[in-house]
Amino acid sequence: MVRWPGLRPCLTAILNPAGASSMAAAEVPSYLVSPQTEKHRRARNWTDAEMRGLMLVWEEFFDELKQTKRNAKVYEKMASKLFEMTGERRLGEEIKIKITNMTFQYRSEERPVKKRKVRSCHLQKKKLRLLEAMLEEQRRLSRAMEETCREVRRVLDQQNILQVQSLQLQERMMSLLEKIIAKSNV
Repeated sequence: MVRWPGLRPCLTAILNPAGASSMAAAEVPSYLVSPQTEKHRRARNWTDAEMRGLMLVWEEFFDELKQTKRNAKVYEKMASKLFEMTGERRLGEEIKIKITNMTFQYRSEERPVKKRKVRSCHLQKKKLRLLEAMLEEQRRLSRAMEETCREVRRVLDQQNILQVQSLQLQERMMSLLEKIIAKSNV
């Protein structure tokens, strides 16, 4: 069967001229689907066994992947090795996409941790400055309280002295009154 890459968009435009629903486009026979469209279909999910196998194969071919610039053949070797290990057939392109996605996911999960550390450090610096300011305010209030206490002690001491002087004065007055009364009775 011959496939023509530009045929599907043409058929879609003919079958769906007014931009009606995409149901008309779905009615295009599958043998008219272009290779480009097939390439962009979603691959099936990776099983746990395939993921474990991929990790082992990736570790085995890691240096070879880093050494070569055009490494489609390396990915195909990896696909063959993965097939031997798991019995599941994956294309080299699928393996490449999976490794790329996992690497991107790892890096994107790693980055927020660093940002969190920076934010956390920034927040801790703010907290430290706030605590230092609170401590300084507490020291200032403590000094003010000590000064107030000294002033209250000074006032109480003066009050005690005045009370003692008042009592002494009262005793003298009583003594004088007694003398006056004693003289007036004589």
